[in-house]
Amino acid sequence: MSAFSTPFTEAALQCGNCREPMQRLTLPSHYGLPVELDLCAGCHLVWFDTTEGARLGGQSLLTLIGQMAHTHALAHVALRDDIRCPRCSRPVSLVHNQSRWGQSLQLACLANRHGAYQSFAEFLQEKGLLRPMSLADRNQLLASAGRIDCVNCGADIGLHDERCPYCRSVASVLDVARLARALDPQGALAPQAVHEVKAQQGAMQCGACGAALLPGQWLSCAQCGATLAVSRLAEANARVQELGAALKALAAKPAPEVVKRRLDALEADLPRRREWVADMQADAHQRSRLDEEFDWASLLRPGTNPVRAVFIALAVWFVWYFWPRG
Repeated sequence: MSAFSTPFTEAALQCGNCREPMQRLTLPSHYGLPVELDLCAGCHLVWFDTTEGARLGGQSLLTLIGQMAHTHALAHVALRDDIRCPRCSRPVSLVHNQSRWGQSLQLACLANRHGAYQSFAEFLQEKGLLRPMSLADRNQLLASAGRIDCVNCGADIGLHDERCPYCRSVASVLDVARLARALDPQGALAPQAVHEVKAQQGAMQCGACGAALLPGQWLSCAQCGATLAVSRLAEANARVQELGAALKALAAKPAPEVVKRRLDALEADLPRRREWVADMQADAHQRSRLDEEFDWASLLRPGTNPVRAVFIALAVWFVWYFWPRG
């Protein structure tokens, strides 16, 4: 575990799959408030309450991926058919979510909307960091590493296995270049060694020029640069851990160019914000004017009057409620 990682502490929640206590990881969020996630290392699941996953920034994402990588030393616990919500013990349901990167799966508590489980692979898929392996990818991994690792649980995958035989995750590779960019979306930490890999390129295919990677070049694009993709989560984590200290320092004191970009973005958004405030003020002024202009004499005029009806109803209730009873 790196010095940048935040240690786990015992949590009260119990995993609804293996029935063992889950581990609590407290992480910083985009808004400065801590985010508490519950992780089951043996089942390779993360439990998210409501929108916790969307609130993870670069610093917290790096820590979470590091902890995921450490769990690969444990044997995987197969998922049961009767997984329960860790908060209410009601059954969870399979939910298909659509993000900008495609479809991902969750096991959600629909009865009480307490949250949802995600496997490590589905979480990384939702962030746009994975893509399924091709046969060429598998051959290259066997030639270079001697085995094919499951990005979800770390188990050994066979050459022709479409899914991991242990956790049933789709055999996938992780794009380290895109991961580095997800950790540092503003590019404030460049130049870093990991940024030598072009973040615009997708795993096994160059997004800049569209060229397919030639056999034997699965780590690089012969046309315009390198694409780094791996199936071993621990290897991906090791390559981006160098960003940890810089991300922590950036969170404590943003770089001048980052502050300038943020201020420029706020300045560009000022006209919309001013228009919104003006609309709110006009609406409040209109409501106030209507209240001041209310014609109280209309309560005494003949005909239907909703306000008068309300007052009469209140008076009747008052007399009925306080009338002395013998």
